[in-house]
Amino acid sequence: MSKSKIPQSSIARATRLLMSGAKIAAREVSGRLGSKIFTDGNQELNGLATKIKQTQDFVDALSQLKGAAMKAGQLLSLEFSDLLPPEVVQILRTLHDSSTSMDIDQVRYIVRRELGSDRFSQMAGFTSQPIAAASIGQVHKAVLHGNPIAVKIQFPGVAATIDSDLNTLKRFAKTWTQLRGKNINFDDFFEELATSLKLESDYLNEAKNVDLYRSKVGGGSFVVPTVYHEYTTQKILTLSFEEGVRINDWIKSKPPAEEATNFGKMLISLLIDEFFTFGVVQTDPNYGNFLYRPSTRQLVLLDFGATIHYEPKFRQEIQTLFKVMALKNHNMLVQKIIDYGFLDSRESPEVIELLVAMLEHVVKIFAVESQPFRFNDDSYLKTIRETSFKFITKVQYSPPAKRLALLNRKLGGVFHLLKDLEVSMDMRPFIDHVLNAPINP
Repeated sequence: MSKSKIPQSSIARATRLLMSGAKIAAREVSGRLGSKIFTDGNQELNGLATKIKQTQDFVDALSQLKGAAMKAGQLLSLEFSDLLPPEVVQILRTLHDSSTSMDIDQVRYIVRRELGSDRFSQMAGFTSQPIAAASIGQVHKAVLHGNPIAVKIQFPGVAATIDSDLNTLKRFAKTWTQLRGKNINFDDFFEELATSLKLESDYLNEAKNVDLYRSKVGGGSFVVPTVYHEYTTQKILTLSFEEGVRINDWIKSKPPAEEATNFGKMLISLLIDEFFTFGVVQTDPNYGNFLYRPSTRQLVLLDFGATIHYEPKFRQEIQTLFKVMALKNHNMLVQKIIDYGFLDSRESPEVIELLVAMLEHVVKIFAVESQPFRFNDDSYLKTIRETSFKFITKVQYSPPAKRLALLNRKLGGVFHLLKDLEVSMDMRPFIDHVLNAPINP
């Protein structure tokens, strides 16, 4: 793994992002000039090459910065995975497995500083390399009182630079959309993202979420680690070490269809209960946040930093939208979308109809004629991709719905996980689960 120094000051990080932005702008100008020169049918290829170079410049900057900047890039790779060329998405997804990490001496220094010498001395056998690394921190395996543990160490400076990182990225987003003739206010979206990242960088808060999940879903099909609270601070999280097969490795093993279907049922049931019943959703679907135990058919849940609590009113509104779509009441659906703030009333009738069409297609996953639903059905994804692209290009006033941003990330991640597993199953029982789930306080 690379041990490149992670910039910690707001000025250094903003400078790195701005330099990346300048490179991207230069690539865009070069690409446009190239598209005028190549008039023999190669314009599309030339444009794709430009986008790939732009994306690589962007990813190189974000992977070095870690923190909020990298997390926003990860969100982009999931949120727009069906709208961008696969070559571009592939580059963006390398952010989920970035190789930049702290060396073991720095890790030991941080852990000793946070826990104190006495508690640190009780830990032994730290792995020299992290067993996992992400945007906020990295994880090392160790031993505490004879028990294997996972110690999560936050990267220095992450919490202090969230606002500055996101302000820089928000300026980029605003500029890019204005250049395309759009007038979209991103304030709510980035405010929601900032709130999530600040919670995620507070490991004491994550420890509370782990305990909450253990009380809600722990046991049975789901394994949730145990928190060692005495060895946890805002920047250090110590958990029981849980065994399991990495999801990517399990997918590559080509599990039997029956086992993949059982996994799919388990994952979707958990998602419905998380949102509607409990109102507590782990919104990061990164495959690295899960392990699977084939022998017991248990899913190990590992990361609870990006956990969002959704109030009953919002969950009731989403459930109502599903009920209206089930009734196929077009006018009521349009009114509810506007009333709930998912679409600005100033949008054109065409934009409104595109959103309705997109929602109606989404729920076709539950339709009788769609069963058993194949998650790797290219025609289903193609329709969503095309409708979403038309909607995004024509919307003028409506920012991404802030309360849906991270929830969409979770939904998209779950869908693509089941797609990679080539799951095919009857989805009709799940719409009943959605429509009748109790909305607990």
